[in-house]
Amino acid sequence: MAEIGLFLVLFVALFIGWAMGRKNSVKKNKQVKKSVPADYFRGLNHLLNDQHSEAIDAFVDSLEVNSDTFDIHLTLGNLFRKKGEIQKAINIHQSLLARPEISQREMRMVQLELASDFMSAGLLDRAGRLLLNMATTSQKSEFHSKVLTLLVDLYEFEQSWDKAIQIGNELIKEAPTKKEIKRLAHFHCEMAEEFKKKEQWKLVFQHFKQALDVDSSCIRASIGAADVLNVQGRYRDAIKELKHAAEQDPEFISIVIPKLKACYQKIWGSGGYIKFLQEQNQKKPSAALIMALVHHYMETDKDYAEMFLVEQLRTHPTIKGFKELISLQLADSQGYNQQHLVVLHELIDQLVQAKPKYQCRQCGFPGHQLHWQCPSCKNWGVVKPIHGLEGE
Repeated sequence: MAEIGLFLVLFVALFIGWAMGRKNSVKKNKQVKKSVPADYFRGLNHLLNDQHSEAIDAFVDSLEVNSDTFDIHLTLGNLFRKKGEIQKAINIHQSLLARPEISQREMRMVQLELASDFMSAGLLDRAGRLLLNMATTSQKSEFHSKVLTLLVDLYEFEQSWDKAIQIGNELIKEAPTKKEIKRLAHFHCEMAEEFKKKEQWKLVFQHFKQALDVDSSCIRASIGAADVLNVQGRYRDAIKELKHAAEQDPEFISIVIPKLKACYQKIWGSGGYIKFLQEQNQKKPSAALIMALVHHYMETDKDYAEMFLVEQLRTHPTIKGFKELISLQLADSQGYNQQHLVVLHELIDQLVQAKPKYQCRQCGFPGHQLHWQCPSCKNWGVVKPIHGLEGE
């Protein structure tokens, strides 16, 4: 950030020097003389003393607002906001708005930046009023989708999911990006969670289905809809929904398996459940699938269960699988062998517990809980179970 600030200060200084040189050249032809502003030299002095923030302030004071310098002022305001100096950013953008000579297009650009300033400062009411006014006055303009995006950001921050859905629907009609479609689907899921607290199951199911209408790949909505069907005793429908979830994204199989097992036990027993596990394990093996099959085989044939686990570990080694193998061998061990296995099992268990189970595929944020919105980068639907030796 310091390098960016220094580069921007140098760029501003060079631009101002060029602008004044050009201006003085024109005025020289007209035999008009004007001294260089004192603020320019003050800015250079701050720059030489590594006082970057003070240098920017001085250059801003020396730079007149016109069509040539508008972009520089706008960039400086953005820099102050990114540095956390929100009030300076607001001051610059408000001073630009006060200039009668800026065009309508430039005014909308400044208003968008000012709305971002207000949101960064926590002045959500002021940001909302400004954006709502722009939404009605900037229709069919190049800035309308940006206005709608900022409004969605605002309502998401406030957790006003109904308003976020309303504006989000407008946004994807105008600019249907994959990110916005995914985000809108999760807004419906958030609304479903709100109604779930009130046990209004019809509305819960309705929002999960609307999420799937928006984004057919939203596995959160499929799992949520299956949960509602399970609560209502519609176990066959819940099974269909869970199988669909497994096809949507096999990486979430560890979440689907226990829910699917519970539904099968309530109607058909374990036959269909085991068939599903075997089919999925052939397509894409995972620790969750292997462990579920091992536990089933243990009920009838312990030796076969152990042999199956060893074979699976050869082709799909995981720490969880190795821990399960130690557990199986503990039952038949005695004396020092058993003591050694107990110690090894405890060490592996501590390792498994210490390792995160989920990770954001966007920024790499790790965690022990599944977050549908990444706590770090704030993107939706990017946190998934970890796979590989230390995961599934």
